Amino acid sequence: MLASVWCASVAGIHRNPIELVRTLRSLRRQVDVNTEVGVIHDYALRELRLFTDCGRTSRPLFIVEEGNTLAFKRHHLEALISRHPVIDAATGEETEAVWGWGTLVAQGFVEYVDTEEEETTLIAMTMRDLALQRDAKTNRMAFTHCEIHPAMILGVCASIIPFPDHNQSPRNTYQSAMGKQAMGMYATNYQTRMDTQGFVLYYPQKPLVTTRSMEYLKFRELPAGINAIVSIACYSGYNQEDSLMMNQSSIDRGFFRSIFYRAYKEEEKKMGTLTNETIERPDSMTTAGMRHGCYDKLDDDGLIAPGTRVSGEDILVGKTVALPEDPTGAQRFVKRDASLALRNSEAGVVDQVLLTTSEAGQTFVKVRVRSICIPQVGDKFASRHGQKGTVGITYTQEDMPFTAEGIVPDLIVNPHAIPSRMTIGHLVEALMSKVAACQGSEGDATPFTDVKVDDVSEELHKRGYQRYGWEVMYNGHTGRQLAALVYMNPTYYQRLKHMVDFKIHSRSRGPTQILTRQPVEGRARDGGLRFGEMERDCIISHGSAAFLKERLFDQSDAYRVHVCERSGLIAVANLKKQNFYSQIYKTDTQIVQVFMPYACKLLFQELMAMCIVPRMQFGQD
Repeated sequence: MLASVWCASVAGIHRNPIELVRTLRSLRRQVDVNTEVGVIHDYALRELRLFTDCGRTSRPLFIVEEGNTLAFKRHHLEALISRHPVIDAATGEETEAVWGWGTLVAQGFVEYVDTEEEETTLIAMTMRDLALQRDAKTNRMAFTHCEIHPAMILGVCASIIPFPDHNQSPRNTYQSAMGKQAMGMYATNYQTRMDTQGFVLYYPQKPLVTTRSMEYLKFRELPAGINAIVSIACYSGYNQEDSLMMNQSSIDRGFFRSIFYRAYKEEEKKMGTLTNETIERPDSMTTAGMRHGCYDKLDDDGLIAPGTRVSGEDILVGKTVALPEDPTGAQRFVKRDASLALRNSEAGVVDQVLLTTSEAGQTFVKVRVRSICIPQVGDKFASRHGQKGTVGITYTQEDMPFTAEGIVPDLIVNPHAIPSRMTIGHLVEALMSKVAACQGSEGDATPFTDVKVDDVSEELHKRGYQRYGWEVMYNGHTGRQLAALVYMNPTYYQRLKHMVDFKIHSRSRGPTQILTRQPVEGRARDGGLRFGEMERDCIISHGSAAFLKERLFDQSDAYRVHVCERSGLIAVANLKKQNFYSQIYKTDTQIVQVFMPYACKLLFQELMAMCIVPRMQFGQD
């Protein structure tokens, strides 16, 4: 007997579960039951679970019949390729429909399996696995499904990695995350959109080495990277610890140059009769609380004109709030400034101004600012194999190493990045990119195929190059030939959105937290830099205790308290009258002045609220 569970509700009990499961799946494959229903036969719990919930992840698989043979035969494939009309099973006559994906699902060749049902299936990776099991004499496995292609196990981001089956798995995971941060052409209509942030690469290129999945993901139409000439070498030491050396002359020619868009929005809010906001150009004579930014770039309507250069805290949209009237008539200002300013760390050109009305019928403004981002020291780049790095130095072309043919690399990567990370796919991609560039065609790097490195090497050797991608190179500083051969080949690199201009931050003084009186945190709030435990240990080990006290105490939350020497508790002090009062000994005591962090004083008071009394003891210096 077996319990039937329908979407987490017990529906009943059945005495022949295997036949019931077989019937339900047969009906699903004939589309008498919806193709997206999940049928799970849990042998361990003796349950049959049926799921019809929306939002379940499912994927298509070939159905395998008894005897480890595909339900999808060769004549079905020929009908699919030639788009034959579908024959009605009842009448045996041709219909208007032609063979397509819907036919494969409707006729029981392909079915959608969700994550729950996948736990109860045995999936063959390739049809070769089915053939091996058919020929096996003993320990034959009975497969239930077969992958359409082994690469279908990968997600969208992992599908654009060339040769992921040659990489260590964490590197593929890293690239799956970084691929979302790569600049490219994120939409064809980006110029007419008002996205909060947008990064667009100037000269994106489709990769020399692609996967079959890219064709369906439209990566060729909307690429996110450039085919750079990359050499793997130690050269002057500025590419240590995952940093890169970049060709400054390539940068000057537009290499990895990009545009950054940021949209600012402002709205007239009308809340009753008290708050009445107006978008206009504020007048310093009648408006209180004017900002430090420049108001001169605003037009008379309070909006900045497209094409205006802005920087610092320039005002983009002027807005005022009416102040309540003073019955005495002595008020100077009738409005308060509430203008929208550019971020103080950014600069650019006003690209577009959109003036419309909101759902509530109020005036609504969006201003898009455009900035040009040129690669510089500190910017982040990565290959499609999780080999990320920041620019350590830029050399002009004459200082970069070069080959006898005059080829100069755009990037120089440290060779120590390869052995421990085992990103062999990176090396194979570079080799195949060189062959693809020579042939004028795209290389196929679809995972789990029969591509062999020896075949790629042989093709490269036929083109007159060293079969493993090595090049004889010459020092750009001295002109002498380098002692070792250098691995230099085209490799597809991505520019990530992490740029030094958006990370740089320093502060000499600024706002503090109300509770602890310590500097606030974060670049956006003009906060302080975190001085953590490891930084503290470094300063102590260098013997700079005075500097440590200055950073963590004098420049943070130094506070003066007066303490009763007899009780060790903080006393009440009136410094103007020089009166001091101990909570226990009244005035019959000695008062000691103590400097401590304000957070320490706060801790003492919180402990006292929990009936734990910390007392301070004093000795002679």
